[in-house]
Amino acid sequence: MKFLRMRLRSYHYLLLLSLSQLSYGRDTSPEAPSAAAATPPATTTAPVTSTASKTEAAVAAEVDPPCAPSLDPVPDISRSETYKGQPFQPGEEARYTLKYGLLRVHVGYGFLRVQPPTKYSVATGKKNGQTIEENRWHRVFAAEAYTGDWYKMIFAGHDKLQAFSRPWDYGVTKFYIAQDEEKPFVRRFHAEKWLDFNHVDCQVHERMVDHKKQKEKEEQHFLQPAAVDALGALYRLRTFKFEPDKTERMLVYTSEKNWWLEATPLVIETIETPLGPLKAQKLGVKTYLGKELQQRGTLFVWIATEHPNRPMVKVEGEVTFGSIHLLLDQFTPGKAL
Repeated sequence: MKFLRMRLRSYHYLLLLSLSQLSYGRDTSPEAPSAAAATPPATTTAPVTSTASKTEAAVAAEVDPPCAPSLDPVPDISRSETYKGQPFQPGEEARYTLKYGLLRVHVGYGFLRVQPPTKYSVATGKKNGQTIEENRWHRVFAAEAYTGDWYKMIFAGHDKLQAFSRPWDYGVTKFYIAQDEEKPFVRRFHAEKWLDFNHVDCQVHERMVDHKKQKEKEEQHFLQPAAVDALGALYRLRTFKFEPDKTERMLVYTSEKNWWLEATPLVIETIETPLGPLKAQKLGVKTYLGKELQQRGTLFVWIATEHPNRPMVKVEGEVTFGSIHLLLDQFTPGKAL
Protein backbone atom coordinates (compact mmCIF):
# COMPACT_ATOMS: atom_id res chain seq x y z
CA MET A 1 0.00 0.00 0.00
CA LYS A 2 2.85 2.38 0.74
CA PHE A 3 4.23 1.72 -2.75
CA LEU A 4 0.82 2.49 -4.27
CA ARG A 5 0.56 5.74 -2.33
CA MET A 6 4.06 6.69 -3.43
CA ARG A 7 3.20 5.96 -7.06
CA LEU A 8 -0.02 7.96 -7.06
CA ARG A 9 1.59 10.95 -5.39
CA SER A 10 4.28 10.88 -8.03
CA TYR A 11 1.59 11.64 -10.63
CA HIS A 12 1.02 14.96 -8.96
CA TYR A 13 4.68 15.72 -8.53
CA LEU A 14 5.05 15.27 -12.26
CA LEU A 15 2.20 17.64 -12.91
CA LEU A 16 3.82 20.00 -10.44
CA LEU A 17 7.00 19.45 -12.42
CA SER A 18 9.15 18.09 -9.67
CA LEU A 19 11.05 16.33 -12.37
CA SER A 20 13.59 14.40 -10.39
CA GLN A 21 10.82 12.96 -8.24
CA LEU A 22 9.88 11.14 -11.43
CA SER A 23 13.38 9.86 -11.82
CA TYR A 24 13.57 8.48 -8.32
CA GLY A 25 9.95 7.52 -7.74
CA ARG A 26 10.29 8.05 -3.98
CA ASP A 27 7.83 9.38 -1.44
CA THR A 28 8.62 12.95 -0.38
CA SER A 29 5.68 13.57 1.92
CA PRO A 30 6.35 15.19 5.31
CA GLU A 31 5.87 11.83 6.99
CA ALA A 32 8.55 10.21 4.87
CA PRO A 33 11.25 12.73 3.86
CA SER A 34 13.38 11.58 0.98
CA ALA A 35 16.89 12.31 -0.15
CA ALA A 36 15.57 12.07 -3.69
CA ALA A 37 14.48 15.50 -4.67
CA ALA A 38 12.36 17.14 -7.24
CA THR A 39 14.76 18.86 -9.58
CA PRO A 40 13.35 20.47 -12.73
CA PRO A 41 15.39 21.75 -15.57
CA ALA A 42 17.77 24.54 -15.17
CA THR A 43 20.39 26.91 -16.36
CA THR A 44 24.09 27.51 -16.42
CA THR A 45 24.25 30.84 -14.59
CA ALA A 46 25.16 29.02 -11.40
CA PRO A 47 28.96 28.98 -11.73
CA VAL A 48 30.67 25.65 -12.28
CA THR A 49 34.18 26.41 -11.09
CA SER A 50 36.77 24.85 -8.81
CA THR A 51 34.45 25.82 -5.95
CA ALA A 52 31.67 23.84 -7.64
CA SER A 53 34.02 20.86 -7.89
CA LYS A 54 34.64 21.02 -4.16
CA THR A 55 30.91 21.24 -3.64
CA GLU A 56 30.41 18.12 -5.76
CA ALA A 57 32.87 16.18 -3.66
CA ALA A 58 31.25 17.31 -0.43
CA VAL A 59 27.75 16.55 -1.65
CA ALA A 60 28.80 13.12 -2.89
CA ALA A 61 30.15 12.40 0.57
CA GLU A 62 26.93 13.83 2.06
CA VAL A 63 28.93 16.39 4.00
CA ASP A 64 27.94 20.05 3.95
CA PRO A 65 30.67 22.08 2.23
CA PRO A 66 31.79 25.40 3.70
CA CYS A 67 29.29 28.22 3.32
CA ALA A 68 30.60 30.45 0.53
CA PRO A 69 27.99 33.05 -0.46
CA SER A 70 28.58 35.54 -3.24
CA LEU A 71 30.26 38.76 -2.12
CA ASP A 72 28.69 40.75 -4.95
CA PRO A 73 26.10 43.40 -4.02
CA VAL A 74 22.52 42.13 -4.29
CA PRO A 75 20.78 43.96 -7.18
CA ASP A 76 17.74 46.10 -6.45
CA ILE A 77 15.58 45.45 -9.53
CA SER A 78 12.42 47.49 -10.00
CA ARG A 79 8.97 45.94 -10.33
CA SER A 80 8.73 46.87 -14.00
CA GLU A 81 12.07 45.16 -14.72
CA THR A 82 11.34 41.94 -12.82
CA TYR A 83 10.24 39.95 -15.90
CA LYS A 84 11.94 42.08 -18.53
CA GLY A 85 13.38 40.09 -21.43
CA GLN A 86 11.87 36.77 -20.32
CA PRO A 87 9.80 34.52 -22.62
CA PHE A 88 7.17 34.29 -19.86
CA GLN A 89 5.24 37.20 -18.36
CA PRO A 90 2.66 37.63 -15.55
CA GLY A 91 -0.69 36.13 -16.43
CA GLU A 92 0.71 33.21 -18.40
CA GLU A 93 -1.06 29.90 -17.84
CA ALA A 94 -0.25 26.48 -19.31
CA ARG A 95 -2.42 23.41 -18.83
CA TYR A 96 -1.13 19.84 -19.22
CA THR A 97 -2.81 16.47 -19.44
CA LEU A 98 -1.20 13.64 -17.50
CA LYS A 99 -1.34 10.07 -18.74
CA TYR A 100 0.16 7.00 -17.14
CA GLY A 101 1.40 3.61 -18.32
CA LEU A 102 1.61 1.81 -21.64
CA LEU A 103 -2.10 2.43 -22.23
CA ARG A 104 -1.65 6.13 -21.43
CA VAL A 105 -4.58 6.31 -19.03
CA HIS A 106 -5.67 9.93 -18.51
CA VAL A 107 -5.47 10.56 -14.74
CA GLY A 108 -5.59 14.35 -14.36
CA TYR A 109 -4.49 17.88 -15.22
CA GLY A 110 -1.69 20.18 -14.18
CA PHE A 111 -1.34 23.95 -14.47
CA LEU A 112 1.73 26.20 -14.53
CA ARG A 113 1.15 29.89 -13.89
CA VAL A 114 3.27 33.06 -13.86
CA GLN A 115 2.07 35.52 -11.24
CA PRO A 116 2.71 39.28 -10.72
CA PRO A 117 5.93 40.33 -8.97
CA THR A 118 5.92 40.54 -5.19
CA LYS A 119 8.27 42.18 -2.73
CA TYR A 120 9.81 39.90 -0.13
CA SER A 121 12.63 40.11 2.38
CA VAL A 122 15.96 38.54 1.43
CA ALA A 123 19.33 38.27 3.13
CA THR A 124 21.65 40.69 1.32
CA GLY A 125 24.86 40.48 3.37
CA LYS A 126 26.41 40.73 6.81
CA LYS A 127 27.47 43.60 9.03
CA ASN A 128 29.21 43.20 12.39
CA GLY A 129 28.38 39.52 12.30
CA GLN A 130 24.66 40.13 11.78
CA THR A 131 22.72 39.13 8.67
CA ILE A 132 21.21 42.09 6.82
CA GLU A 133 17.77 41.68 5.23
CA GLU A 134 16.17 43.96 2.66
CA ASN A 135 13.06 43.84 0.48
CA ARG A 136 13.47 42.89 -3.17
CA TRP A 137 11.03 42.26 -6.01
CA HIS A 138 10.63 38.60 -6.95
CA ARG A 139 9.22 36.60 -9.80
CA VAL A 140 6.41 34.33 -8.64
CA PHE A 141 5.74 30.92 -10.17
CA ALA A 142 2.83 28.67 -9.24
CA ALA A 143 1.63 25.17 -10.09
CA GLU A 144 -1.54 23.25 -9.41
CA ALA A 145 -2.54 19.65 -10.11
CA TYR A 146 -5.67 17.61 -9.58
CA THR A 147 -7.12 14.28 -10.61
CA GLY A 148 -10.12 14.14 -12.90
CA ASP A 149 -13.54 13.16 -11.56
CA TRP A 150 -13.33 9.92 -13.55
CA TYR A 151 -10.25 8.85 -11.55
CA LYS A 152 -11.30 9.79 -8.03
CA MET A 153 -12.52 6.31 -7.10
CA ILE A 154 -8.93 5.17 -7.55
CA PHE A 155 -7.12 8.22 -6.23
CA ALA A 156 -8.15 11.82 -5.55
CA GLY A 157 -5.67 14.64 -5.22
CA HIS A 158 -5.36 18.42 -5.37
CA ASP A 159 -1.85 19.78 -4.89
CA LYS A 160 -0.39 23.29 -5.14
CA LEU A 161 3.06 24.87 -5.32
CA GLN A 162 4.33 28.44 -5.24
CA ALA A 163 7.89 29.76 -5.50
CA PHE A 164 9.47 33.21 -5.09
CA SER A 165 12.43 33.47 -7.45
CA ARG A 166 15.15 36.16 -7.42
CA PRO A 167 15.12 37.89 -10.83
CA TRP A 168 18.88 38.37 -10.98
CA ASP A 169 19.86 34.68 -10.69
CA TYR A 170 16.68 32.57 -10.21
CA GLY A 171 17.80 31.72 -6.67
CA VAL A 172 14.81 30.63 -4.57
CA THR A 173 13.72 32.78 -1.61
CA LYS A 174 10.45 31.15 -0.56
CA PHE A 175 8.68 27.91 -1.48
CA TYR A 176 5.26 26.53 -0.53
CA ILE A 177 3.61 23.19 -1.20
CA ALA A 178 0.16 21.92 -0.23
CA GLN A 179 -0.96 18.32 -0.70
CA ASP A 180 -4.54 17.14 -0.26
CA GLU A 181 -4.75 13.54 -1.42
CA GLU A 182 -6.95 10.56 -0.70
CA LYS A 183 -7.01 6.88 -1.54
CA PRO A 184 -10.74 6.08 -1.10
CA PHE A 185 -11.53 3.80 1.85
CA VAL A 186 -7.83 3.63 2.77
CA ARG A 187 -6.42 6.93 4.02
CA ARG A 188 -6.20 10.66 3.45
CA PHE A 189 -3.05 12.77 3.36
CA HIS A 190 -3.36 16.52 3.95
CA ALA A 191 -0.17 18.48 4.58
CA GLU A 192 1.53 21.82 3.95
CA LYS A 193 5.17 22.83 3.84
CA TRP A 194 6.81 26.28 3.95
CA LEU A 195 10.50 26.82 3.15
CA ASP A 196 12.50 30.04 3.60
CA PHE A 197 15.93 30.31 1.97
CA ASN A 198 18.88 32.33 3.27
CA HIS A 199 21.63 32.43 0.62
CA VAL A 200 23.97 34.43 2.86
CA ASP A 201 24.04 31.97 5.78
CA CYS A 202 23.47 28.91 3.54
CA GLN A 203 20.36 27.86 5.43
CA VAL A 204 16.88 26.60 4.64
CA HIS A 205 14.22 26.83 7.33
CA GLU A 206 11.49 24.28 6.75
CA ARG A 207 8.14 24.13 8.52
CA MET A 208 5.83 21.17 7.91
CA VAL A 209 2.25 20.63 9.10
CA ASP A 210 0.44 17.30 8.76
CA HIS A 211 -3.20 18.32 9.17
CA LYS A 212 -4.48 14.75 9.24
CA LYS A 213 -2.20 13.71 12.09
CA GLN A 214 -2.23 17.19 13.66
CA LYS A 215 1.55 17.22 13.82
CA GLU A 216 3.99 20.03 13.12
CA LYS A 217 7.77 20.13 12.91
CA GLU A 218 10.53 22.54 11.93
CA GLU A 219 13.96 21.76 10.53
CA GLN A 220 17.09 23.51 9.25
CA HIS A 221 19.01 22.31 6.20
CA PHE A 222 22.12 23.32 4.27
CA LEU A 223 21.69 25.46 1.13
CA GLN A 224 24.20 26.00 -1.64
CA PRO A 225 24.07 29.75 -2.43
CA ALA A 226 22.22 30.61 -5.66
CA ALA A 227 20.46 27.22 -5.81
CA VAL A 228 17.09 27.37 -7.53
CA ASP A 229 13.91 25.48 -6.70
CA ALA A 230 12.26 22.84 -8.88
CA LEU A 231 9.59 25.16 -10.25
CA GLY A 232 11.86 28.14 -10.93
CA ALA A 233 14.37 25.89 -12.62
CA LEU A 234 11.75 24.77 -15.11
CA TYR A 235 11.06 28.36 -16.13
CA ARG A 236 14.74 29.05 -16.39
CA LEU A 237 15.12 26.14 -18.76
CA ARG A 238 12.87 27.99 -21.19
CA THR A 239 15.41 30.82 -21.49
CA PHE A 240 18.30 28.80 -22.95
CA LYS A 241 19.52 29.04 -26.51
CA PHE A 242 20.32 25.38 -26.86
CA GLU A 243 23.38 24.39 -28.86
CA PRO A 244 24.22 20.92 -30.18
CA ASP A 245 26.24 18.81 -27.73
CA LYS A 246 26.21 21.56 -25.10
CA THR A 247 24.78 20.48 -21.76
CA GLU A 248 23.17 23.12 -19.57
CA ARG A 249 23.79 22.57 -15.88
CA MET A 250 22.61 24.06 -12.61
CA LEU A 251 22.18 23.46 -8.90
CA VAL A 252 18.65 22.80 -7.61
CA TYR A 253 17.51 22.48 -3.99
CA THR A 254 14.69 20.07 -3.18
CA SER A 255 13.82 17.68 -0.36
CA GLU A 256 16.73 18.65 1.89
CA LYS A 257 19.37 18.17 -0.81
CA ASN A 258 21.33 20.27 -3.31
CA TRP A 259 21.25 18.46 -6.66
CA TRP A 260 22.96 19.01 -9.96
CA LEU A 261 20.65 18.91 -12.93
CA GLU A 262 21.81 18.53 -16.52
CA ALA A 263 19.74 19.10 -19.66
CA THR A 264 21.27 18.02 -22.98
CA PRO A 265 19.74 18.95 -26.38
CA LEU A 266 19.15 15.83 -28.47
CA VAL A 267 17.04 16.58 -31.55
CA ILE A 268 14.43 19.00 -32.93
CA GLU A 269 11.02 17.32 -33.30
CA THR A 270 7.51 18.41 -34.27
CA ILE A 271 5.05 17.57 -31.49
CA GLU A 272 1.36 17.21 -32.26
CA THR A 273 -0.69 18.99 -29.60
CA PRO A 274 -4.31 20.18 -29.22
CA LEU A 275 -2.88 23.62 -30.04
CA GLY A 276 -1.52 22.34 -33.34
CA PRO A 277 1.96 21.09 -34.29
CA LEU A 278 4.80 22.71 -32.34
CA LYS A 279 8.47 22.42 -33.25
CA ALA A 280 10.37 21.63 -30.07
CA GLN A 281 13.85 20.90 -28.79
CA LYS A 282 14.00 17.47 -27.14
CA LEU A 283 16.17 17.44 -24.02
CA GLY A 284 17.60 14.54 -22.10
CA VAL A 285 17.43 15.37 -18.38
CA LYS A 286 19.68 13.80 -15.75
CA THR A 287 20.15 14.42 -12.03
CA TYR A 288 23.29 14.02 -9.99
CA LEU A 289 24.29 13.97 -6.34
CA GLY A 290 27.81 15.32 -6.57
CA LYS A 291 29.28 13.56 -9.62
CA GLU A 292 27.23 10.42 -9.12
CA LEU A 293 24.29 9.84 -11.46
CA GLN A 294 21.20 9.31 -9.33
CA GLN A 295 18.57 8.84 -12.00
CA ARG A 296 16.63 5.56 -12.15
CA GLY A 297 15.10 5.75 -15.58
CA THR A 298 14.96 8.07 -18.56
CA LEU A 299 13.42 11.53 -18.60
CA PHE A 300 12.84 13.75 -21.64
CA VAL A 301 11.50 17.30 -21.88
CA TRP A 302 10.45 19.17 -25.04
CA ILE A 303 10.70 23.00 -25.23
CA ALA A 304 9.04 24.89 -28.11
CA THR A 305 12.10 26.98 -28.92
CA GLU A 306 10.56 28.62 -32.03
CA HIS A 307 7.43 29.74 -30.19
CA PRO A 308 7.69 33.36 -28.93
CA ASN A 309 6.99 32.20 -25.36
CA ARG A 310 9.08 28.99 -25.54
CA PRO A 311 6.65 26.90 -23.44
CA MET A 312 7.36 23.38 -22.25
CA VAL A 313 5.35 21.18 -24.61
CA LYS A 314 5.86 17.64 -23.42
CA VAL A 315 7.46 15.44 -20.74
CA GLU A 316 7.99 11.69 -20.91
CA GLY A 317 9.66 9.51 -18.32
CA GLU A 318 10.30 5.80 -17.84
CA VAL A 319 10.50 5.40 -14.09
CA THR A 320 10.59 2.61 -11.54
CA PHE A 321 6.81 2.24 -11.48
CA GLY A 322 5.97 2.75 -15.17
CA SER A 323 5.81 5.47 -17.80
CA ILE A 324 4.53 9.04 -17.49
CA HIS A 325 3.31 11.28 -20.32
CA LEU A 326 2.66 15.02 -19.94
CA LEU A 327 1.34 17.10 -22.87
CA LEU A 328 0.47 20.80 -23.24
CA ASP A 329 -3.19 21.20 -24.23
CA GLN A 330 -3.97 24.85 -23.38
CA PHE A 331 -1.75 27.94 -23.31
CA THR A 332 -2.47 31.59 -22.49
CA PRO A 333 0.49 34.00 -22.81
CA GLY A 334 1.06 36.66 -20.19
CA LYS A 335 1.45 40.41 -20.65
CA ALA A 336 4.54 42.52 -20.00
CA LEU A 337 4.40 44.91 -17.05
